[in-house]
Amino acid sequence: MLPPASPGARPAPFTPEPTNRLTYDDEVFLRTATVIGVPVVAQTAWRFPAEIPVEAVQGVVDELAKGPLNRLVVRPRAIGARSHWVPATTAEPVRLHPDRIKPDQVMAWLDSTAEEVPFDPVTGPLWALFMAQTTDGGTVVAYNASHIVCDGGMKLGALIAAVRRQPLPRLPIAEAEAEVTRKDDRRDARTMARAAARGLRAARRAGKPPVLEAQSSEKRPLPAPQPDDGVVQEVAFAGADCPVEEWDVAVARAGGTSNALQVAISVEVLLEAGIVRPGEPVKMSLPVSMRGEGDLRSNATSGVSIAVETELRDGVGRVTDLAHIRERSKKEFSALFKGTRPDPIAHIAPLAQMIPDKLAGTLLKNVVTPLGLASNLGRPDPDFVAPFGVAADSILFRALALGATRGELRRMRGGVTSWWSEVGETCTFGIRALDPDAIPDSERLKEIVTTVYGRRGLTPSFW
Repeated sequence: MLPPASPGARPAPFTPEPTNRLTYDDEVFLRTATVIGVPVVAQTAWRFPAEIPVEAVQGVVDELAKGPLNRLVVRPRAIGARSHWVPATTAEPVRLHPDRIKPDQVMAWLDSTAEEVPFDPVTGPLWALFMAQTTDGGTVVAYNASHIVCDGGMKLGALIAAVRRQPLPRLPIAEAEAEVTRKDDRRDARTMARAAARGLRAARRAGKPPVLEAQSSEKRPLPAPQPDDGVVQEVAFAGADCPVEEWDVAVARAGGTSNALQVAISVEVLLEAGIVRPGEPVKMSLPVSMRGEGDLRSNATSGVSIAVETELRDGVGRVTDLAHIRERSKKEFSALFKGTRPDPIAHIAPLAQMIPDKLAGTLLKNVVTPLGLASNLGRPDPDFVAPFGVAADSILFRALALGATRGELRRMRGGVTSWWSEVGETCTFGIRALDPDAIPDSERLKEIVTTVYGRRGLTPSFW
């Protein structure tokens, strides 16, 4: 079975239908890449205190190539049918940077890896590993993967299985059964048409979903066109390490949890940047794994949204009550797993997958990204912390939207996305800013994170 994404991940309350067809979530990331031209790449980076042999990393790459991450997309030959997965027959070898890099060059090097091996869903590859030795005697390893082929659970689980030399099926259905004919695609199109009709009827019965009373991307005004809308934006990002002891003190002082503190800090970054107003609640999205035992879906993540209360204290926008974050999160997650939480996307997903690319492109251009999203990875599995024989000092998680222009980001009206993990004595907070006007570059974002951290007695050490 695939190991869970984190110790807190819970299995799906249902058994997904075994199929090699792409899911709705897979399709969204596929079309974001192929129709909109903004592929989303998930990147994990380890900082090791010692030199890691190339052979150790290549050994894990060889095992990953045998597992479920190594798959490719085949587009359908019938209108309305879903694309399907087939096994990839090759994999990219680990790429070793030719020169040692300085510690303050790590982020620039990580950025460059996303362009070094372009991902292609049809011809491959869809994942690759990179490594660089540092001038202080350490090693940095980057594990990049297209979001089309994996969410956090699949990405972590596939690597843990590779480290353990644990064989996993490459596809949900055996490779011998993976041959798909035009007749199969036509049959799938009919299946999807029936599912779409049922979904529309269910959506009409369900009515409009409740609206969260909070500041959100949907409520932000659509900006007027700007002269630089066509310029590709280098999205601001900051990766901050701090001692676990400091973080735990801040959590205890605020009377919350690590998850709640991460959410609060993310909202306070929005406040400090002027993206949201103090004294009003802010909508935060919280993803959660829905991956069950033996679940080989590429993407199996759902999520909930909560309203985070803010206030103006001594002239500064703050989130002072962490207890309500925990309570509201717990309530929403409970409803999600019990199946009592309305899910309007589930009703329209079959129809959305049937829409031709041209129409999908028009619709996707009007999609907004969350005002705030916080993914908490907790304390990863020991085999993920030391996949090459040496335990990492810290692990950074992030997602990259490659090629997004300032105009596209403005239209999507997003705010921030954050990730948090704990390794040994260090916890790592990664955050990207999707508002090119409020937070134009990484240096400005680091200034904001430093200010927000300082108010909670935290001292960031940036990657």
